[in-house]
Amino acid sequence: MHEISPENAEAALKHAEVSEKHGKSIETVGKTLQNQEGAIAEIGQIIEDRGRSVQEHARASEEYARIARINKQVSTEAYVMAADEHGKAVEEHVAAVREYLTAAKEVIKHQRAVLETPVED
Repeated sequence: MHEISPENAEAALKHAEVSEKHGKSIETVGKTLQNQEGAIAEIGQIIEDRGRSVQEHARASEEYARIARINKQVSTEAYVMAADEHGKAVEEHVAAVREYLTAAKEVIKHQRAVLETPVED
């Protein structure tokens, strides 16, 4: 049976740790946006939830990577599961960025409306 090298298992572990940090940052951005009004606050909640999901998938990936590193008999299966969970974390990260772009477009739209409002004398 094929075994995952210690270097590859360690790399998967480091990817998972970085993803968890990204998830925490995403969660913080979402919480910050919730201090705004209307649609921006709603988007902030979605982003916060995405950040938590990134962290959950990252922690699962980290666990599988640890298993791949210490248990040679199941290293391939565990490594594949670590990669799968990492992929899910990345998908959630991308979805959070898309939501953030939606929020940014809302802010721009609002600012344009403010700038285009005629000033009365």
